[in-house]
Amino acid sequence: MTSKELVRRAIKFEKPERLPFTGSMSETDFSGDTVALFPDLKYKWWLGGGGTDEWGCVWGVKPGNKDMGQVENIVLNKIEDFALLSLPNAKEPARYAGWENILEQAEKENKYVVCCNGPYLLERAHFLHGFENMLIDIMLNPETAQAFLRYIAGYHLDTLRYIQEHFPGRIHGYRGTDDWGTQTAPLVSPETFVQVFKPVYSEIFKSIHITGMDTWMHSCGQNFSIIPHLIEAGLDVINLMQPGLFPVLKLRELKGNICFEICADIQTTLLKNDKIAVSREIREILDACCSETGGLIEAKLDRMCYEGSRLSREIGEFCHEEYRRQDPFENS
Repeated sequence: MTSKELVRRAIKFEKPERLPFTGSMSETDFSGDTVALFPDLKYKWWLGGGGTDEWGCVWGVKPGNKDMGQVENIVLNKIEDFALLSLPNAKEPARYAGWENILEQAEKENKYVVCCNGPYLLERAHFLHGFENMLIDIMLNPETAQAFLRYIAGYHLDTLRYIQEHFPGRIHGYRGTDDWGTQTAPLVSPETFVQVFKPVYSEIFKSIHITGMDTWMHSCGQNFSIIPHLIEAGLDVINLMQPGLFPVLKLRELKGNICFEICADIQTTLLKNDKIAVSREIREILDACCSETGGLIEAKLDRMCYEGSRLSREIGEFCHEEYRRQDPFENS
């Protein structure tokens, strides 16, 4: 069974022969069952120690740090002026100049290709408008906030149209990010999420499915009450790097309804360098998330995880080996 088929079967609950695992989701490599594909940007600010992204956000990275940094400016002062923002031109051919070679290699190796295209809605909105400003406007000006989100969504819809026209059937998943949780709860109530965000996510996810791709999202924090609404909106795969916040066993309530992309808790368990605790948590994750027919993809830790945190390669490699050892499909 090829890597592409393994990932597809895990997502569609069609019983893969083994547990699939991702390659890097922060850069393009061929080390896993998935290959990440990124727009070709003129300046990769997250690798250059900060700078201005294509949306006009200025990113500051502390000296010596290798993380993505923080936005230091506000591009959109008044939310009602959102239509004055210039969206990146997602139909610019130069953005896709390197894709053909990557896709040819991925096809040769029968990999599952994921287009990784930055934030979907919430993160992009608060990067542009400011975190506090955005949360206030969501509550006080929900209709304008939703119109702003739809404007942002145009970037993704244009990307999807370009993919459908120029790379039909060659890209299998579309991945965005939106960190929805604090340590204890989502950033907004489920009712507000349904009112303001869910309709726009539904439109994006529907367009992704029309192109024949699966929908993927990374989302950190305690976002449990939001996930059922994301599922209803059409989300196929959710990446959770802090499952201990729920806690892990609570994810049983979602088993069979969504595919999890997950490793062990990167905020707590993995940082303790306790192999017994990692092994126990992986066993809990498999029990809570993985059905007899699929529903789990191991999020294999990559270079960004090691360089951007205190995580040791030894414990990351042990985590991967432990998923292989406990693989419920290969051992069935």
